[in-house]
Amino acid sequence: MENIITPSQLINNHANNGNKPTLKIGSKFQWDPKYASKEIPSFDAFKSEIENFYEYKLVFGYEGAVGQNVYMVTGLK
Repeated sequence: MENIITPSQLINNHANNGNKPTLKIGSKFQWDPKYASKEIPSFDAFKSEIENFYEYKLVFGYEGAVGQNVYMVTGLK
């Protein structure tokens, strides 16, 4: 089974790595409203964080969908 990182894991990984990218091209991460928190209150807040590090595309689900969406890293910034 493929390892798909959650928003909290990704944000923590960046913080623990000196605020540098931690995923490689082809890595996948997910967004699901159940991951909303004080630190990451919405997908827009999450996107503003990941757009500092990665170019990405949606590979499972669709924009605005309720439930899990999976994105794949297509480039590093």
